[in-house]
Amino acid sequence: MWGICLDSKALEDGLFQAVVQYKTDNHKALVILPEANYEVDIKRIRELPAPPRFVYGQQVSPCNHPDMTGVIIGIRWHFKHNCCFYTISVNGKKKSKRYFDNDLISAIDKTAMIDRQKI
Repeated sequence: MWGICLDSKALEDGLFQAVVQYKTDNHKALVILPEANYEVDIKRIRELPAPPRFVYGQQVSPCNHPDMTGVIIGIRWHFKHNCCFYTISVNGKKKSKRYFDNDLISAIDKTAMIDRQKI
C-alpha cells in the first residue's frame, strides 16, 4: 500500500509528508520504501488513492531533456494539486526542480521509443 507519512516525529528521518510504501501490522505501519523497517502509527499514514507512477530508485528522464537520465530519490505529495511530485538525482547530484508525472518518462519507455524509431 502507498500513503503519505504525516508523523511529525519522522521529520528528522526525512519521511514527514513523504510518499511511502508500507504494510500494516496491528495498528502500525511498517514502511518498506524509501526507508525499510521504519514503524509509524497507522493513523499517521494517509492512504493514496493510487500508487505513484514512478517509484524510488527508478531511472527516468525529463520529457524536455530526454538525453538526461536520473534516478527517483524522493516522492512527495502536493496537497494543493492532490498529486505526487518527484525529486531526481542525475550523476549523483540532486536536481532542485520538482517533477510531476507528466514531466518524466521512464528510462525503459525511452529506450523502447528509441528502438521503435530505428525500425
